[in-house]
Amino acid sequence: MKICIVLSTRPEIIKLAPLIKLLKLKKENFFLINTNQHYLNMMSNIFFKYFNIPHPKYNIKASAKTHGIFFSKTIKEIEKILFKEKPNFLIVQGDTNTALAGCLAASLYNRKFSTKYKKIKVVHVESGLRSFDDKMPEEVNRKLIDHLSNILFPPTDIDLKNLKNENIKDKKIYKVGNTISDTIKMYLPKIKKNKILNKLNLRRKNFFLLTLHRPESVDNIKNLIKLLFIFQKISNKLNKQFIFPVHPRTRKSLKKIGISHERLVLTEPLGYLEFNFLVKNSFAVFTDSGGITEETTVFGIPCFTLRDNTERPETVLIGTNQLVGINPKKIKFYLNDLLSGNIKKGSIPELWDGKAAERIVKKLISL
Repeated sequence: MKICIVLSTRPEIIKLAPLIKLLKLKKENFFLINTNQHYLNMMSNIFFKYFNIPHPKYNIKASAKTHGIFFSKTIKEIEKILFKEKPNFLIVQGDTNTALAGCLAASLYNRKFSTKYKKIKVVHVESGLRSFDDKMPEEVNRKLIDHLSNILFPPTDIDLKNLKNENIKDKKIYKVGNTISDTIKMYLPKIKKNKILNKLNLRRKNFFLLTLHRPESVDNIKNLIKLLFIFQKISNKLNKQFIFPVHPRTRKSLKKIGISHERLVLTEPLGYLEFNFLVKNSFAVFTDSGGITEETTVFGIPCFTLRDNTERPETVLIGTNQLVGINPKKIKFYLNDLLSGNIKKGSIPELWDGKAAERIVKKLISL
C-alpha cells in the first residue's frame, strides 16, 4: 500500500497530524505533497515542526494570486507527481483549495486508465459537512470533493446523512469521528504547560478570545466595523479584554479602517499550543471559524459563531456553540445566558474520542 497525502493549510496539518503519526508508526509507505497554499510561516510551515510531521517530499510553489493560477499550477504538478509515484490512495482533508486540487489531479490521472487496479482511490477525511450556503467557496469545494472521491470518512451521523441525501451511493462511506479530538488528546499535556497567559498578562477566565478571517466578516468593511463596535461595548461593560490573533487577510482590512481600543489586544497568528491554551482558559470564544467551534466543544468552552450558518451543526446541537451572526440582539441574549450561568454546558459528540485516525488507518489497510 502506497499513500499520497496532499496538504498545506493550518487546519489540514492539524487534523491530519494524528493520521500521519500513525502511518509513520506502522511503517506504512506514504509521502506528502505541500501546495504552499498557506505560504506564511505561522499559517503553515511551522506546524510541520510542531507536529513532528515528515518534511514533504514534494513542495509545489503555486501562486495564490488568483484561484485560476493556483489550481492550474497545482493540478498540473500533482498529476505529474502521481504518474511518477503511482500511489494506491490519495488522501485529502476538509474543504480547502488544496484538497480540491489534490482530488481533481487524481481524478484526471484516473481517466488515463480503464482498469480499476491502476486507478488511485481518492480518500476524503472529514466528508459530508454542509452549511447549505453555496456562496461559501468551501461549500462548493466540499461537494466537489465528496462526489469525486472513492472513500469518504464523515465525522458524524449528520454528515453521513448529508451524503445519503445527495444520493452518494457508489462510494465506500465510514463514520469515524473527528481527528481534531485525536490532536487535542495527543497534545493536551503540552497545551496545559503553555505560558501564553503570563506573556499576555492575562488571568484565567477573565478574557474573551476572538478570531475573524472569513470574507463576509473582514472584507466587508461595514460588517467589520459593526463587529468591532459590538466587541468594544462588551469589553467596556464587562471590563474584559478581547485577545485577537489577527489573520493576514484581517490585518489588511484593519489597516484600512484604523483601530485603537485598549481592551482589544491584537497579536500575530499564534501557534497551536498557545492558541488552544487561550481557548481552554478563556471566558468564551467569538469566532467565524468552523474548526474552532470543534475545539471549544472538546474543551467545553462557550462559543459564539459570528455566522448565520455552520457546516458543523453538531457543535450547536450537542456542543457548546451558538450561532449569533453579527446580530447585536442575539449576541446580547446568549451573553446574558453566559453571565447568568444559564448557558448550555454541551457535551462531546459520539466518536470524538481520540481514535478517529486509528479507525481510518485500520479501514484503509483492510480495503
